[in-house]
Amino acid sequence: MKPYLKVIINKIKLTYIKVIKCKQLKLFGYQLFSYNSKLLFSKKSSVYLGDKIINDGRITIIVDDNAKLIIGNNVYFNENNMISVKSSVEIGDGCQFGPNVKIFDNNHMFTSNGVLPLHKSSPIKIGKKCWISSDVIILKGVSIGDNCVIGAGCIIKDDIPSKSIVTLQNNLKIRHIEDKA
Repeated sequence: MKPYLKVIINKIKLTYIKVIKCKQLKLFGYQLFSYNSKLLFSKKSSVYLGDKIINDGRITIIVDDNAKLIIGNNVYFNENNMISVKSSVEIGDGCQFGPNVKIFDNNHMFTSNGVLPLHKSSPIKIGKKCWISSDVIILKGVSIGDNCVIGAGCIIKDDIPSKSIVTLQNNLKIRHIEDKA
């Protein structure tokens, strides 16, 4: 699909969401969400979408009642990302997200009788110019500083200071196949 056509379709879709579903939706510049993106904003949510947000492939964004989502300018999302907001998620300018990144500012509450329909949530803040690689999961209450690199497959559950590189220390064990005759 041509980029200008994508911009027009997104303007129509986001204007519809603003008028019908989410009165607190603020749009700046243009947003290029793919055709099959799923944007679920509650009527009582607050959503700020900066200029030049680009998504290649499917993205799912869910913002519940009284929750706040801020996505800065020049942010790129690859295939199959998900953002679930029950409290607050803030993504700084110039961030890039690899495929299959999941951001959850919430998790389910449990009792000995099982899972409750309630959630615990804490704000997430991702600084400016961060690279979040493929298959990363960012959990509630985390703050990631500016200019960070988060390596593939990491689960982020603690704060990350600015100018940090986070990698998963996963060593491969390679053995030779021996013939047993």
